[in-house]
Amino acid sequence: MRYSGKIGYAESVETAPGVWEDVITERDYIGDVIQSTETLATASSILPEYRTTTSVSVLSDGVLKQNYSDVRYLSYLGELWTVTSAINKWPRIEFYIGEVYNGPTAN
Repeated sequence: MRYSGKIGYAESVETAPGVWEDVITERDYIGDVIQSTETLATASSILPEYRTTTSVSVLSDGVLKQNYSDVRYLSYLGELWTVTSAINKWPRIEFYIGEVYNGPTAN
């Protein structure tokens, strides 16, 4: 299946002396969904937690190649997902996503 979406990566910026914050930048990428696996963890909770081990392979550019370890999330099926790992397979980078992302996003 084809992939087209935004990938958000963080850059640490000093906002005050000794205070650092992640500034998120989003860029559009295209690629392929390599694997789509969904997990519903119901072990010890009343409301099950939705997780996935989906992998997305995107065509890299110079920006992503330098910053792929700083990627925080990618958009997939209308949601932002936390990137759990990344594999550099130049000219592609493969991202594995885990759960819905709830952190800072680009403005």
